[in-house]
Amino acid sequence: MEEPKGTYFYHALKVDHDICVGCTHCLQACPTEAIRIKKGKAVLYANKCVDCGECFRVCPVRAIYIKQDDFAELGKYKYRIALVPAVFISQFAENVRTSQVYACLKKLGFTHIYEVEHGVGVLIELMNNYMRKNQDRKPFISGYCPAVVRLIQVRFPSLVQNIIHLKAPLDVASITILERLTDAGISKDEIGIFYITPCAAKIAAVKSPVENVSSSINGVINIDFLYNKVQQMLAKENTPAEPINHSLSGRDILWSTSGGEAQNFAGNSFAVDGIRNVIGFLERIENDEIESDGIIEMRVCNQSCAGGVLNPNNRFVAVNKQKRRAESLDTQLDGRSCFLPVFSQDFNNRVKELMTIDEIKPRSILKLDDNLQKALKMVESINKTKAILPGIDCGACGAPTCSALAEDITRGNAEIEDCIFMSAECDKSEETLDRIWNYKNKNK
Repeated sequence: MEEPKGTYFYHALKVDHDICVGCTHCLQACPTEAIRIKKGKAVLYANKCVDCGECFRVCPVRAIYIKQDDFAELGKYKYRIALVPAVFISQFAENVRTSQVYACLKKLGFTHIYEVEHGVGVLIELMNNYMRKNQDRKPFISGYCPAVVRLIQVRFPSLVQNIIHLKAPLDVASITILERLTDAGISKDEIGIFYITPCAAKIAAVKSPVENVSSSINGVINIDFLYNKVQQMLAKENTPAEPINHSLSGRDILWSTSGGEAQNFAGNSFAVDGIRNVIGFLERIENDEIESDGIIEMRVCNQSCAGGVLNPNNRFVAVNKQKRRAESLDTQLDGRSCFLPVFSQDFNNRVKELMTIDEIKPRSILKLDDNLQKALKMVESINKTKAILPGIDCGACGAPTCSALAEDITRGNAEIEDCIFMSAECDKSEETLDRIWNYKNKNK
């Protein structure tokens, strides 16, 4: 059950073959056709997978899981930083204060709590500068969602230059806290930065950054794992509030919601969420059907990060809580700026210098071979094979579509007999096939 060689990316999504029943739910759900059924088990094709988590979402037996780092890794470090996304706070009940969640995280072993969205102010400034200097790269596509970036790399490689070549707020936050602690004389070896993630794609982005350099984040913990631990602590005892010594604005809190990023930029901007919607919109961009002088915000999860597959609670409820928290913070700030107030200009400049991504490489799944002549022959072979296959995309062969099977056959990863309509065994049940699929008429 091996996948094709030559993996480009790290993947957080894994399949437990002891549990998998080969039901094909994941096969049909995958938007990049990255799953095959081999010997009755699901197999992930790493070069096609973008870690969107749709397979995880639909698996009825929980055979697909998202691998996190061992929580015991915290013990390796003297200073243990939790990078907390706003969507984590929104998972808790209305009567649970942010300061109580912070206090629970401290009891679990973290020495510092830093919300990821503190990097938004820096990023908005950098993005505006980037767009002003790179007008030839319009329309500008946000690089916030790592699953979108990977989707563009593998399925829409012609659009990689349209991605804004800047890191996400997560990276701003990790760089900021690391620089701040090292400036205080603390050795990097003593600092462990752990991100609490709502999805698989962000784990993959930390482990295998798009610019192929090591991340300043040391580990990633799944939101549902920490949510359960905090919830148990809240239920058992009256948790005292932990003082919050830094501030966020409503703008920052809303960044990870659908439309929360796009609303910060002038011009004709768009906010698209949901993997199918994102793919459809990217197809329109590729066909020059979209005009935008603002930003195109794209998130593969419905309702953006609140819809992440690791979030334990309802995405619509979570978004509503984020909006109310944003309103509350804006009321408290009363117009005052919270843009890195405690940092010097020199410090801010150092952080900004580390935010640029030099290159985002296309990694097309459509590429058949480096040799053009050989690739053209393979295209011809795929087309000939597709013409023979029934074209009903039943999935019984273990591939999601007849086109996918034709490609697998050409690449040497499958055989024509894998199609039940092509198998000699089908001769014995031709009447049944004809009754179900009108097989005789399809092959006239």
